[in-house]
Amino acid sequence: MRRSVAALALALGTGCVRAPPADLSRDPAGLLEQVREGQARVRSVRGSARLDVTSEAQSGTLDAYLEAEKPARVRIELLDFFGNPAALLVANEGRFGLYDARAGVYYRGEATAANLARLLPFPLPVEDVAVLLCGSAPLPEGSAASAEPDGSAMRLEVLSPRGREILRIGAGATVRSATLEPTPGSGSAGWRVSFDVFRTRGGALVPSEADLRAGRARVAVRWKSDLEVNPASEGAPFQLDAPRGARVVDLTGPPPPLDLPLRGAESAVPER
Repeated sequence: MRRSVAALALALGTGCVRAPPADLSRDPAGLLEQVREGQARVRSVRGSARLDVTSEAQSGTLDAYLEAEKPARVRIELLDFFGNPAALLVANEGRFGLYDARAGVYYRGEATAANLARLLPFPLPVEDVAVLLCGSAPLPEGSAASAEPDGSAMRLEVLSPRGREILRIGAGATVRSATLEPTPGSGSAGWRVSFDVFRTRGGALVPSEADLRAGRARVAVRWKSDLEVNPASEGAPFQLDAPRGARVVDLTGPPPPLDLPLRGAESAVPER
């Protein structure tokens, strides 16, 4: 009788052990390839979102319409309290346009990380922004150093000239979180991203929520129900034409920071 009770307890305890999905490779290079294949299923996204922004300059929430297409096309339209466009950023084929609707000024120049940082509170290359909006972490061109179980996910470490990236990989070879620890002198900025609330859209498993942090700056994205994955597009949303009547400024340096149409306030980045 005691032996039966002990066996039952062992069986129940074993059933509570969390383990990564069995189809995820335990080989570092194999797991990295699975992640790359999973990322390739999502080519583009578009839809409405609520943004939660925290930076040293401004903090609060706002509504936005977002579009991204790999490898380097991004459109970010920020809306004011009444749903009217307040600011528009477009990056396409190495070029950049930023329209401040309230000032009636259109800035244009190269799609550098510094220029994108006028709307985002941290400098990221447009290629990285496109991947993040498509629901995954930018993967460096490097080698997979290790892969090991981490609760219900796999922990993958990738080494590259720009730094050490640590990822948690879940079902469907999706990135659940990632941290970049930059190599000193590489010019890369460190960041951490986490994804949550995964749903199947457009034949791919994609997150509805993303939380990106760099230093004390943070942007959390919560997609609304109209999120589309791999929609048909002819590139028109990524055109860089100045709006009619706008004053055009050709940039020789980063444009001035925008006063974002934020609602509410946060005094500090909350800990996770």
